Amino acid sequence: MAPARAPAAAPALAPPPVAAEAGGIPAGTTALPLAETTGAGTPPASEPMAPIPEPVPTAAPAAQAAAELADDAHPAPAPDQPATHADASAPHATSAEAAPPAGRTDIYPVTLVRRLQRLQDLIASGSTAGIAQQRAMITEMDAAFGDADASVWQDPANARALVMYFLGGGNPAVLRGIIQREPKPNIDEKLLTGSLLYLEGREEPALRQLGEIDARKLPNGIGGQIALAQAALTVRSDPAKASRLLEVARLLMPGTLVDEAALRRAVLVAAQAGDLDQFERLSGQYFSRFRHSAYAGNFRQRFAAALSRMNVLATPDGLARLDALLAPLDEEARREVFLLVSRSAIVEGKTALATTAAERAMLLAPAASRDAERARVYLSAAQAATPDRYQAAEAALKAIDRARLDPSDQALLEAASRTAELIRRADEAPSPAPSPAPAPSSAAAPSAPEVVASAQPVRTAGNEKPSAALAKAQVKLGEIDTLLKDAPR
Repeated sequence: MAPARAPAAAPALAPPPVAAEAGGIPAGTTALPLAETTGAGTPPASEPMAPIPEPVPTAAPAAQAAAELADDAHPAPAPDQPATHADASAPHATSAEAAPPAGRTDIYPVTLVRRLQRLQDLIASGSTAGIAQQRAMITEMDAAFGDADASVWQDPANARALVMYFLGGGNPAVLRGIIQREPKPNIDEKLLTGSLLYLEGREEPALRQLGEIDARKLPNGIGGQIALAQAALTVRSDPAKASRLLEVARLLMPGTLVDEAALRRAVLVAAQAGDLDQFERLSGQYFSRFRHSAYAGNFRQRFAAALSRMNVLATPDGLARLDALLAPLDEEARREVFLLVSRSAIVEGKTALATTAAERAMLLAPAASRDAERARVYLSAAQAATPDRYQAAEAALKAIDRARLDPSDQALLEAASRTAELIRRADEAPSPAPSPAPAPSSAAAPSAPEVVASAQPVRTAGNEKPSAALAKAQVKLGEIDTLLKDAPR
């Protein structure tokens, strides 16, 4: 047998220079359940948090996650097979220590997990340097952890790092393979099994395993992540408890990506509960502390949807309060929030709110910019269904350059144009002449109110346009509502 060798040095995984922007997110990537899905299909702010893996934001290739295999290392078993151990009853077997290792022993899980967490914390503070690097690092760490000998996980510190890693982004299939080997990692089995069930989206059994664990009694690094998972598992049944657990996660891991994720989710829980004061307080903290996070764009979308549902701008001082809330953001981010609020309000049929937000976005948008064009679409769409503004809205919609809009806004433009056209046609349609009243007779003549109620107004040169025509147009707006709600966002 080859002589004992010194362990290989832990890999250098220092973050690269800051990249320009976050890239795409691979489907099926498992990550710390921090950021909800970005872009199309974003759930509304009132939707409960689901314990599903979240996308990893992205940037430059990572260095190797571990040193090369030692010359005398043996290949690892398949993930779904237990590690091979020497049979103690064999004629020449002496002890378990005499058996060759079943997998890698040259990895340093605690060190690797700390480096991954530092990279994630940089992402939370605004650096996009490690976004793709994080994805590559996780891929490499999955391979290294999956190939590790079961003896590596007998160190309690390494076993804790194992759970922290998979809650922080590792592939749960790799964790399942590790758990299936003997001996199992040296950690409370509820933490191990519960974390796996949580990552696999099996909420009820995961809650049975993790529900009674007091995260405050665990070391901070693993306690914060367990509290975050517990919050996701309880938010549907007990939002107040979920809010408390999110507070625990933040207290245990301040300034980290766990803190950022817990605060972001706490804002949505407050919105779901209709607690405006809590919503404003937590949103203000997020914008002050994590406005540059790689997940801040996703948060602004959910924030705007929640803001629209809570109808904050409907209060007399609503606009001033919102301006104060958005003060930490730069002009571009504030403009984006107003645009998102306006669009959400249009879909919900809140035309006054949509108009106010669109007008504010227009003030913040550079002339002739794409954002200015979006603001005009939203403003005109909000006015298209109003009896006194539909004509101006229709003209404005026709003047908009469709080529400068993204597909979702093109669909909105189409729906708003159809709304204004339906109202115009209904308003221009001649009203039917009233039927001549029957000659009065001594038998049961209708009373005056009944006659007036049955008569249709006649359009004359001096009369205003009949409200009956507009009422007829309103019947058609149900179709438009469907178009708006079904339009891609």
